[in-house]
Amino acid sequence: MDYIECLFVDGTVSGSVPGPMPGVPRLDPDAAVQHVADRRDRGISRFLVFGVPAQKGLAAGCGPDGVVPRFLTCARERLGDSVTLIADVGLSPYSADGHSVVMSAGAIDEAASYRAAAELAVAFAEAGADWVAPCLSLPNQVGEIGKALAGANADTRIVAYSAKFSSGFYGPYRATVRSSLGVARKAYQTDYTDAGAAIAQVGADIAQGADMVIVKPSMLYLDVLAEVCRTATVPVCAFHVSGEYLSLVLAAEHGGMDAADLFDEYHAAVRRCGPDYVIGYAGDHFLRR
Repeated sequence: MDYIECLFVDGTVSGSVPGPMPGVPRLDPDAAVQHVADRRDRGISRFLVFGVPAQKGLAAGCGPDGVVPRFLTCARERLGDSVTLIADVGLSPYSADGHSVVMSAGAIDEAASYRAAAELAVAFAEAGADWVAPCLSLPNQVGEIGKALAGANADTRIVAYSAKFSSGFYGPYRATVRSSLGVARKAYQTDYTDAGAAIAQVGADIAQGADMVIVKPSMLYLDVLAEVCRTATVPVCAFHVSGEYLSLVLAAEHGGMDAADLFDEYHAAVRRCGPDYVIGYAGDHFLRR
């Protein structure tokens, strides 16, 4: 089991500044490249990249001066193929309303959502992403983005947020990317009581061409993670999401527990389920082991 570290590349900051989560900085593109180089030298070479644009709007995110394309280009020029870069294809950091889909008259516009995500995915692929990670929580996102990548002659692979539950554990991430929308997304994310729907979506995404799948969150969904690991025909990632990470950090700070022990126990529990990767914010703890 290997680690994929979450990375926030922020167009509103200079250098490195603290974020809402302890130990998880917000980095401008140049600082992010240096962070990745330092991490690579210590043993982590895979990164899930989230963009925090200086201004809202898809055009700003897709252009060569967009925060993610700029980072990807610089990282690839400096570090070559020594690191693996996964670009998150989420609309919420770029949308004024905070939704991860395009809304029209109070309803989801699936066609427009797929077009917007495909535009981001192609831009990130052309800038140097090894993988793109669509997270629209819509049933055909893998197939639609796969067609867009093929049309652009990009060999970038797709890791899908397949088992993505409607969860209260996403708050610190939303604070970091300045997306205030929360419960309104529950209408299109998978109900956390419906494991069957999440597992079925994993199968659908693989059938559409996903090269890897994600179970998100993971700490309270080990049953789902174990079943996906048992049945999936592609590699599986367990995502230790922002609220899960922060809950362990704060428990250690205020509950008389040891942070190292808590993260070791979490990683051991996940490892028993059998995923190929853990995605998360606890790179230092993973390296310590």
